[in-house]
Amino acid sequence: MKLVLDTETINLEKQFVYDLGYTIADADGNVVAKKSYVISQVYNNKELFATGYYSNKMPLYESRLKSGYSKKVGWGHAMRYLANDIKKYGITEIYAYNSKFDSRALNFMCAWYKVVNGLGGIEIQDIMNFIKPITKSQDFVNFCESNGYMTNHKTPQPQKKAETLYRYLTDNVDYEEEHTGLEDSLIELQILMTALALLG
Repeated sequence: MKLVLDTETINLEKQFVYDLGYTIADADGNVVAKKSYVISQVYNNKELFATGYYSNKMPLYESRLKSGYSKKVGWGHAMRYLANDIKKYGITEIYAYNSKFDSRALNFMCAWYKVVNGLGGIEIQDIMNFIKPITKSQDFVNFCESNGYMTNHKTPQPQKKAETLYRYLTDNVDYEEEHTGLEDSLIELQILMTALALLG
């Protein structure tokens, strides 16, 4: 069983997490569980939350909290729920897109709030380490060139952002990454499963 997670943090050197989302899937990529946690210590601190990369999404979070799509919990509870799900579903693989960012955020929060990391020692694997079969394909290069999804380097390269890969995989140039934990983890799962299938 696989778990793909994503964190959203405030826009400061200290990576306070206000949104932890993750998707649990079986070996074939079928989703068996989805979790969306809004972290109360950060979200309820209006001044702190206002520094977030996507703090303008508060109305969306409020709507999702009311509907039950997301649950507001303290960081300690979020880590306990994560640990319980890892045990319950027999998770052996944990992934994130640009995993260094999420690992740093989790470690910072656990140290700051003196909480045991819910990952239980399982290392987060970076999905970006698996995407070469997609990003090196001529079809993907052509897609990026024709839609302006190239980097600003001296020798432009196709973008490797999750949003760009998902646009390519779904043939939907209008797709915009939501930048909320659970929704982003869902698209990242699809990218991962496609990459793993191509790797054989």
